[in-house]
Amino acid sequence: MENGKIIKNIERLGERYCQKYLNDENCNKQNLEKNWWEALKFFFSRSFMRGRKDKLSNEYYCFTVEVLKEAFGINENFNESYKILKKHEQYFGKQRVLNFKQREGIGRENVLNNRHKKGFKKEVAKNNRIVELLIEPRKIWIEWKDEEYEKEVSLGNDEDVMMVLDVLKFISDDGRKNIYSYIKNVMTESGVEAAYNELIDIRGIGPKIASLIIRDIGLLDGNIVNKHFERAFPVDTWVKQIAQKLIPNDITNPDIQRYFIDECLTSKANPLKVAAGLWFMGSNSLDILINDCLPVVDFN
Repeated sequence: MENGKIIKNIERLGERYCQKYLNDENCNKQNLEKNWWEALKFFFSRSFMRGRKDKLSNEYYCFTVEVLKEAFGINENFNESYKILKKHEQYFGKQRVLNFKQREGIGRENVLNNRHKKGFKKEVAKNNRIVELLIEPRKIWIEWKDEEYEKEVSLGNDEDVMMVLDVLKFISDDGRKNIYSYIKNVMTESGVEAAYNELIDIRGIGPKIASLIIRDIGLLDGNIVNKHFERAFPVDTWVKQIAQKLIPNDITNPDIQRYFIDECLTSKANPLKVAAGLWFMGSNSLDILINDCLPVVDFN
């Protein structure tokens, strides 16, 4: 099969990604731009996708949304809720967490494992209401794909805790209240590279997550990503596995990005849709095989 046809098919799967994950029910663009809480949920729904099973990341996301709804009194009066958030600014610093880790000589080890958790609760969480809420297990209802279930959840990784604190600190600046609109405006006015650099300054936001956020904003808002496509092309495990089948040589993440972006430009395909399509193909491969391939392919 020629590369152009492969790329176009992957692009069509990217369109399915948009229909499933960026539709009005999940990502109403008008609500994202006008409602800081919807924008924050959009951000967290991507920022928790950090190198683990997507189902667990979704549980952390649902838990965090539930905790913050309680902490900031989220209701229909979002302006009032933002004022409550601002009153909690003293809790948004991550330095107390880092100081505890440094004093205990923990390094990159997770401070929330059993060995350190008791001391962390006593010295850090007790003095920070937001941290205390984030690490305290509670039963919540979780929506995942086509199922809904109840489970006791808490954030079990200090990087997730510090990421939440840093994001809250980020949006507590009035000019960055709506994180979706702010990043979109940076992309529009200063370019994708500038938005990427702002994102990776947030604790826990690495190249993959920054690119994922930029990609999805670009997919929602048309042509604001028209160069620096590698900053909108996240490479995760799914994408890498597929790339290793399609690209014969040993490849790094930049190699994957460059290969597919070049193929998109040659085939006049949308690099953002192809990036989304690669992920969609990997995470939904069984459904695609059963629903799309089996009815039409003759394996003889």
